[in-house]
Amino acid sequence: MASTNTGCITHAMAFLVRRRVTGLARLLLISGFALTMLLRLDYCTQAPNDSSDLYRHLGFTSHFWENPRAFYWMMPWQFADEFWASFWTEIWYIYPPFAVLFFAVFAGFGAGLFWVKLALTLFDLGSAVLIARATSWWAGLLVFSAPVTVWYTSHEGQYESMVTFLVVVAVLAARGGSWFVAGASFMLALQTKQLAVLIAPYLLYEILLRRHLHPRTVMAGFLAGLLVTLLPFLPFYFWRPDLWLLPLQNQQNLLNPFYWPLFWNQSALDHFEDVSMLRIFWNEVVTTVPLVILALFLFQRSFLRRALQALPSIGFWVMIKSLAWVMNWYLILIPGLALALWRHRRWLVVLLIFYWLQCGQQVSSYVGDDDREEMDTVSFFQRCIWHCDYRLPRPFKDSAGP
Repeated sequence: MASTNTGCITHAMAFLVRRRVTGLARLLLISGFALTMLLRLDYCTQAPNDSSDLYRHLGFTSHFWENPRAFYWMMPWQFADEFWASFWTEIWYIYPPFAVLFFAVFAGFGAGLFWVKLALTLFDLGSAVLIARATSWWAGLLVFSAPVTVWYTSHEGQYESMVTFLVVVAVLAARGGSWFVAGASFMLALQTKQLAVLIAPYLLYEILLRRHLHPRTVMAGFLAGLLVTLLPFLPFYFWRPDLWLLPLQNQQNLLNPFYWPLFWNQSALDHFEDVSMLRIFWNEVVTTVPLVILALFLFQRSFLRRALQALPSIGFWVMIKSLAWVMNWYLILIPGLALALWRHRRWLVVLLIFYWLQCGQQVSSYVGDDDREEMDTVSFFQRCIWHCDYRLPRPFKDSAGP
């Protein structure tokens, strides 16, 4: 029986990492991508109801062009009459400048929430296709159809898919020896969200330990890409020197659904009194097992080489389970970081399977969790789907606050 089970698992893994697909398998893949895209497009037409972040991004950055020098010092209370300013009123804009520019372009044209979510969905599709071409098409489908990114990218408009795409490009550029592109993509990812720094150990591995390379030549191309891409963003760091550390301001509060001791520490559980125990238990399992898998990967052979390839994923999971303030949508970065294991496709696919099993609000609502925006807020967001003036005043002052 044990040998039969092992054989089934071996055949299943061989199928999932197969590069060429034909016949019924190809039909299933095309259907999977097409149905996922249709669901995502439908989600793009719906108002976010789990998070106000997308509307706040657009409202805040609609003021960027007025005074870029002062933007990172602006506070929401300075725009108290505008609806976006009623969310997170005591926190300034904490995201890097490439994210600012991305949202400011959409806000400047008055583009509705649909168009921003569509662009973010296309980043997910781009990542899935690139990963599929580098590994297997089943791996690409796992990335594109994972519930956590289908919901948080296409429905809620969280922008981690943009970071993931840039990290994927950096990894594949390093794989292909395009070091200028690798450096430029890595820097753009860093200027989009700070979590992209986790891919650095893999890039160092490719530069310093890969055989048949000239490290000095490679490093010169990589640094050139970094510097050329950094230059346009340097003024932001003169205007706000602590810009890169701004996200740390929330770490005094405990809001982490993946926290290490969550299922036995009552003080942690008190912060999740409206969250079902089933979801808490599930989160602990599907975020701890990847660390076990990565530990097994490390102790096969060539520990140093494997460690540098696995470190982006290990660092991510340790960070996710250790920081006080973590959101469900941070998990969308997993495919980009796991791609550092492209030489070991079976291990990579296993990690992507657990990525697919991650649970967000769209799943947990079926087991009793209900943590959503007010209906008046959601109705207002729905009116902003196709076109919006993000400086609109509060439409319902009595319910939104004074």
